[in-house]
Amino acid sequence: MDWEDASRFFDSYGRRARLAPLLITFLPLGLATLALFPESPLAVKTLWAMVMWCGGLGLSMEFGRDAGKRKERSLFEAWGGIPTTRLLRHRDAANQVLLERRHRRLRELLPDEHIPTRQEELDDPDRADQVYETCVNYLREQTRERRKYPLIFQELRSYGFRRNLWGMRVLGTVLSTVGALLILLGFILRTELPIVPNPTLAAACLAGDILLLAAWIFRISPAWVRTPADAYAEQLIAATERL
Repeated sequence: MDWEDASRFFDSYGRRARLAPLLITFLPLGLATLALFPESPLAVKTLWAMVMWCGGLGLSMEFGRDAGKRKERSLFEAWGGIPTTRLLRHRDAANQVLLERRHRRLRELLPDEHIPTRQEELDDPDRADQVYETCVNYLREQTRERRKYPLIFQELRSYGFRRNLWGMRVLGTVLSTVGALLILLGFILRTELPIVPNPTLAAACLAGDILLLAAWIFRISPAWVRTPADAYAEQLIAATERL
């Protein structure tokens, strides 16, 4: 993959999987600000632009990634292992014939790496997982070309987006609650505010915060994250057929 492709990969993945979750998390506060102060001073807009363009954008992307990575290990433990590793295990295989075919292909691609048999995996499952992870690392490096393996990239990006949202679930729930309460408080104290909120706009923003709160509580869950994780794993392991 050349530098141009790498740049496109980072831009697309970074925006979707790292930046978008962070912006969604803080969106309730933005909605509350818009509802309570629809005619915000130019100075506030200028300050926001300076923060975002003077490193804030890149920093936000890293925060979005870190939040998800911190919880990734607990997700894998709850799922019984890393999805890509699980797909190469004998004990987790739903289709033994397909598994043996992929193992044979991996032996051809990695002749110096001994792929465990079923008995060897049962005797030393930790060692077997280390071998499988080595195979996965090889496949990952061989499939980084986005144009040649678009489905792998798409599922990876979707998984990163959902994982990072899950990582910020607590913060997102709190901020959605705070945003909704601020708007409600604005309605109660509207006669005392320096700027009278627009009732229609405020109601729309309140609805947005409530919908976000409902999403954080009822939709964003480990099961929701697992769907693209398993899809990515399947696409990556299936790449053995094309290498």
